[in-house]
Amino acid sequence: MSNKIISIILATIFFIISLATLPDYGVNWDTINHLPRGQAYLHFFLTGKKDFSDLPTWKQYFQDPDTLWIKTNVPGNKVISRSIYQSDGTTFNWFAEHDGSGHPPVSDILSSLSNLIFFQKLGLVNDIDSYRIYGVFLSALLIGLIYYWVSSLYGKFAGLISSLSLSLYPLFWSESHFNTEKDIPETVFWSFMFYCIWRGFVKKSKKWLVVSGIFFGLALGTKFNILFSVIPIFIWIAIYLLKVGVGYIKNVFLPLIISFVLGVTIFIGSWPYLWADPLDRIYSVFKFYKSIGLTTNVDLRFLGPLNINTYPLYWILYTTPIVILFLFIFGMVVVVKRLRKDQNLTYLFFFLWLATPIIRVIWPGTTIYGGTRQIMEYIPAMAIIAGIGGKYLRERIGRFSGNKISYLVILLLFVPITLKLIEIYPNENVYFNSLIGGLKGAKAKKIPFWGNSFGASYRQGVSWIDKNAEKGAKVVLAYELLPNIPSIFLRSDINYHNSWRSGYLREGEYAITLTYDGTDERSYYDSYLTKFLNPVYEFDVDGVSVVRVWKNDVDHLKVPWNEEVIGNVSYKKQDSGLTFDLRNIYKISRFEINYNDMYCSKLSNGVVRISKDGKKWENLPGTLPNSWRISHLGQQPLNGNFIEPFVGQEARYIDLVLSHGNTCLKNVRSFKVYQLVEDL
Repeated sequence: MSNKIISIILATIFFIISLATLPDYGVNWDTINHLPRGQAYLHFFLTGKKDFSDLPTWKQYFQDPDTLWIKTNVPGNKVISRSIYQSDGTTFNWFAEHDGSGHPPVSDILSSLSNLIFFQKLGLVNDIDSYRIYGVFLSALLIGLIYYWVSSLYGKFAGLISSLSLSLYPLFWSESHFNTEKDIPETVFWSFMFYCIWRGFVKKSKKWLVVSGIFFGLALGTKFNILFSVIPIFIWIAIYLLKVGVGYIKNVFLPLIISFVLGVTIFIGSWPYLWADPLDRIYSVFKFYKSIGLTTNVDLRFLGPLNINTYPLYWILYTTPIVILFLFIFGMVVVVKRLRKDQNLTYLFFFLWLATPIIRVIWPGTTIYGGTRQIMEYIPAMAIIAGIGGKYLRERIGRFSGNKISYLVILLLFVPITLKLIEIYPNENVYFNSLIGGLKGAKAKKIPFWGNSFGASYRQGVSWIDKNAEKGAKVVLAYELLPNIPSIFLRSDINYHNSWRSGYLREGEYAITLTYDGTDERSYYDSYLTKFLNPVYEFDVDGVSVVRVWKNDVDHLKVPWNEEVIGNVSYKKQDSGLTFDLRNIYKISRFEINYNDMYCSKLSNGVVRISKDGKKWENLPGTLPNSWRISHLGQQPLNGNFIEPFVGQEARYIDLVLSHGNTCLKNVRSFKVYQLVEDL
């Protein structure tokens, strides 16, 4: 069987499995920033219209979140063929003027095209998952490309190991299902562009060099990461020309220029925001990337020699499956050993590909957050080198045990990671390997962003709520924004809004959140839920919860809630605010102030902090005025009353640091401080 046929088969298998598993992944947190824009631009390109007035009015309905297909509460499934992300509030005109503080829109548009085809026109796939067909299709193409490329160079077995390594890389597998507007498309376009350039030079094909411009444009129109590819490509081309003769530049100069112009044309042509003033607006996009990529806010624990940011290196080490790390090490031995003898410099090509995204984020003064999803371009290169290592190891084993046994031994190495991914499914992007003790070990060692699935795990909690919540139930997100869960995934009788957060009032709302690094203490409501309530649903990975649902009522309290007013409390009024002295250390549950709001200024900003000794102070999460602590109470302070909830923190002093001037809250009429009288 030819390499081309096998590559198609592998890509098809990956696509079918990915498609079948799509309904278990939630939407990426950034979806609300991408898909409305993609729909606005796509609608303009296809119809010339700058709004959605030609479409039927969108109406709320319930889509079963457990299925890929359209299964709704609308009679006969006659769902209006308009997406939830085709919003009248975010039209072409708005984006054409205000779209410079984010990533380019190519993959937003192509995701929206996928929705248009499979949901709006064909009526096959539900509104949400139809966008993600684009992502899994691209990922499947990459699986096929990696097999075809590697097998053509090093044989079918090396190609199979490379494609397996890519398919079973937890971050790639998971993100391919729901990160379809940025990182997955960028990784795919980057890889195809590299292949076209490599083939153009090695096979002396001008056509492939020109085609590389298409993928350059698609990548540039998705994220600016592709600009860093200029460095390894330039280095490789320079060394290649020295090897084959500098005169060869005459043959490739024009195709490379055409490729660059083609890429820039795709980039500008696909982004209407740039049209009014391309130079100035492209500059504004560069400033956006500078703001997120260059910072001094680096965790000092990961500051290595020469101020190198070692965080990405730790993340790669601890989140790459052991088998892939093992084979990658053997592959690197081969790459280094054969580097000089490589006629076409292909080993050097793969090494530069691998190194560039990583060096970009460990360079002194640079940073990255959320693990390595933003530099996923390194994963295909790592998979290729792992395939090279797999071939090398098989040949060594084959000398002693025969070829059939050696094939089987290498393939069996992938069984543990396959079983692990099945075990933690669909939360593969929170995977940590055994070198750190799994996710539990990453949590214990406080690796930044441990457990963060970036929205993928919501769907599990939503599915539980739909099946178990009583009719008319209230549902809130513990901290996050409402678009993180598409409203059509919740039953039509459910009241979904964050204004139902009731905290210690315990009004019976269901609260859902992802649980990861820092969430337990990021807000009062998070701390309250975690400390006082038993969850009604949670999913664990390695013994660590990654998504939880609580019901905020008396029946689910961990211990009885008993509180009483603390007596003999005094306070001092100062220019900086108010300081209350409780005389002793108590576990505080609530703090209330009644104040005179006549002839004074409303509070513009403030902070509540506590202390046991009056010397070391701890700020409570959030600032004042605030409506997030307990949304059900409304904004605090307001109309002469102020309520500050606590979660049993031990303190003697409560300090209100308030905006200077005649702030109303300083005009105290009366106050009460409550303590919890049960040990927690």
